[in-house]
Amino acid sequence: MGFWGSMFGGSNPTLNAGINQAGQVSGFGTTKGEGLTTAAGNFFTGLLSGNPAQTAKLLAPQIKTQQAQAQQAKQTTAQFHNRSGGTNARNQTIDDTTRANIGDMISKMTGDAATQSASLGKSLIDTGMEALNQRVNFSQGQMQNWANSIFGNALRTTFS
Repeated sequence: MGFWGSMFGGSNPTLNAGINQAGQVSGFGTTKGEGLTTAAGNFFTGLLSGNPAQTAKLLAPQIKTQQAQAQQAKQTTAQFHNRSGGTNARNQTIDDTTRANIGDMISKMTGDAATQSASLGKSLIDTGMEALNQRVNFSQGQMQNWANSIFGNALRTTFS
């Protein structure tokens, strides 16, 4: 740290390096975490909004998969079953089952979104408190260094 640093601020290179490194990790984690939590929060909020258009947009890949499977089942029925009234009834059942499966998926994901939103919120609060406590501990270490510096010892001796 050098002469002037030891005069006025004490010398603890490990603490100073730790403060710098914690700042770098904090910056990286905060930037990445904010992006991920914003994306997750937007997804969960969209599911919980009750807006069917928003829900359909968010779950488009899953809904498309369900619909593609239904279409494949209809094509199989058309190609390999006799063409009677039963074919039409079977295709209607496929559509009904697909709608029921999509509704069930939305219901399950909405419940999961509520649970995940609460968990995400609690985790962010906990992370914020941990970061605050770490900053307080680093500040206490710096104050102790300053008190133990040559200048701090001189002041303590002078005013004792």
